[in-house]
Amino acid sequence: MKRRTLVSILFTFMLLLLIPNLAAAMLVEEATKIPYQVNNSDRIVIGTVSKIDTYSSYTIYTVTVKEWLYNPIPAETIKIRSKIGTNLAVEDEVEFTQNESALLMLNDGNLDELLFRVPLGIKYPVSDRDAVIEELKAQGKWQGESQTENKTNDTGMTEKAGTADEKEERSNQTQKPNATPFMNPVSMIAVMLGAIVCLKKKN
Repeated sequence: MKRRTLVSILFTFMLLLLIPNLAAAMLVEEATKIPYQVNNSDRIVIGTVSKIDTYSSYTIYTVTVKEWLYNPIPAETIKIRSKIGTNLAVEDEVEFTQNESALLMLNDGNLDELLFRVPLGIKYPVSDRDAVIEELKAQGKWQGESQTENKTNDTGMTEKAGTADEKEERSNQTQKPNATPFMNPVSMIAVMLGAIVCLKKKN
């Protein structure tokens, strides 16, 4: 009887641990879909990575703008900051390769420095352009084809960005890689099953 009660308690405890992870997974899956991203983005752009600057705790990607799909700014290039560096790796942060082209949903970081973030590190293929435009229209955000041309670039802003990057690099030299905040569900199950087996052997 005691053994059954103990197994029941362990099983219930395991379910309680798994439920938040499952709920979080469902939320993340919803957040990766185009309607959610369009609704929660400050700007949407199609561009090509023209330069990669990697530091100890972050990377700055310079992206040459090909087309603004939503909320354009007058810039030929923008910068995207990712919390992945030589000594730091954070989950759900964007990574690019040189000359990679992508459709990106952006959150504003520092507009004076033309610095942005990519939420959840999600990149979309350029072939999703029409689907994104349809969603922009559905949400009443589409402003037409006139927003595709941007030929003004403020070099003062980009120079400032470089200076800010260097300052942050110096302040983050000792930062260590982040650990994954949640225990893997498979690992939790393995731990629980191991505990049950040990208890059975003792009894």
